[in-house]
Amino acid sequence: MATTAPLIFVMAPATQLPEGPTCLDALQKAQAMGPSTGFALRIFSRGAAYPDLAVLPLDGRLTGEQRRNSEGTQLLCDAVVVQIEPQHHWLGVYGVDPDDPSDLRCLDRMALSELTNAPCWFYPTHDGTFLSWERSLGLSLQPGLIVDCPDDLSLEPYDRSRISVLWSLLGDDASLTCVGLTYGGQRLDWPPRSRRFEALVTWERFRVDSQADPSLVVEDCLKVCAAPPLPS
Repeated sequence: MATTAPLIFVMAPATQLPEGPTCLDALQKAQAMGPSTGFALRIFSRGAAYPDLAVLPLDGRLTGEQRRNSEGTQLLCDAVVVQIEPQHHWLGVYGVDPDDPSDLRCLDRMALSELTNAPCWFYPTHDGTFLSWERSLGLSLQPGLIVDCPDDLSLEPYDRSRISVLWSLLGDDASLTCVGLTYGGQRLDWPPRSRRFEALVTWERFRVDSQADPSLVVEDCLKVCAAPPLPS
């Protein structure tokens, strides 16, 4: 993992976050004590074309290696959602000395529950019927970095008020799920050190109708528990 990014972020219990001068190895060990579960999520178009969820592939590769198959089904989303618990996890922010990338220092430490919350719509914004595939994951993460950090953002001093915790409704859930964080409007990414695909696989067909209430309705759901766990 490169250390030339202007900021490094670590999610872990408060007692695990280094204070003062530190090093990358210490941050990696701290992050290993942070979130360790999540799920892979894929969303596909043309859900109405698949009335029987039981015939869909358990590995979620509905369109093979391509984004679009011969029938027009398109992969709209391919993401890993880490199970973040703002009531338990803290965030440590660390600065990198541009003249010595091995020289790291703690800039800030705070409970995620103290940060600004922002909504995030995780599902298609246009009407239609779609398919979603989820697969449980066991995870080990690297410290986080700003994705595609703009030059002007990298040159500005660190500012806690730029951090937002993103929340979204997933499926027909009644409560919001934490789906990530941003800094200065840019997504933060914690690259996986390792990931283990668990047995639980869920296929859903859902309908989005912006004129209806509720606007998202799950029409069908199939949960399959495959043992042993599916190969990655």
